[in-house]
Amino acid sequence: MQKWIVLVFLLLAEIPLYAQIQRTYHYGVVPTENITTFEVNPSITVVDNSGGVSLNQLTIKTYRVINPRFNWGVEIPLARAESPEKSVNGLGDILANVTWTLPADNLFGFGAKMEFFLPTATDKRLGTGKLQASPSAFVLLAFADGFYSAVGYKQYLSIAGDHAREKINIGRWRANIGYTSPNEWWVVTNLYYYVDYEHSGMAEFIPELEIGTLVNDGTAFYANASTHGGGNWDTKDWSFGVGFKLLYL
Repeated sequence: MQKWIVLVFLLLAEIPLYAQIQRTYHYGVVPTENITTFEVNPSITVVDNSGGVSLNQLTIKTYRVINPRFNWGVEIPLARAESPEKSVNGLGDILANVTWTLPADNLFGFGAKMEFFLPTATDKRLGTGKLQASPSAFVLLAFADGFYSAVGYKQYLSIAGDHAREKINIGRWRANIGYTSPNEWWVVTNLYYYVDYEHSGMAEFIPELEIGTLVNDGTAFYANASTHGGGNWDTKDWSFGVGFKLLYL
């Protein structure tokens, strides 16, 4: 009888611990999260809806934890560019990066990333023809009950490549507000503001919405959509993508 009492007591003691694990589960979407993931992300970007110009991509992404503060990642895009003149299939520009994060233990979190876009595209319509260095940094404000917000800046800068292609010198501001639920779903709103420093006065505002859920403890699914929201620089009409993500590999 005493053994059963001890067993029941231990089970009851585990309930708060289980609830805590559920509340602190990482979905791989908060900017300060540092977990190993593998992701497949098909997407479509309609550059000119009336003109029939679009880009379809299947991007394979992997991010690997180095230690609690650092990770590295690679993104490989397989793309198809469509237009009335010509449509092409092939490899796009591969992205490689290293990220440093400081999680928000109480209120603030920080992060910095160094990305390199490699000119690996098999056709000029699928890439920029330039080797790009893209440093970025952000600060995150964590709230109670799964809410958070962040603001960050990224610079896209071409440093080598095809001299016949345009130089790249673009700044991007990003602000987001997100919520991760203990009931295994999340929602994130991203607000992007791009400035083209190579062409004075060119700027574009792009809002984006993402929703996602856990399929099981190690698999996530999400969908996101964005559109041209304003500005005299119009890089696309709209885009839509989905993703399947394996967590904690």
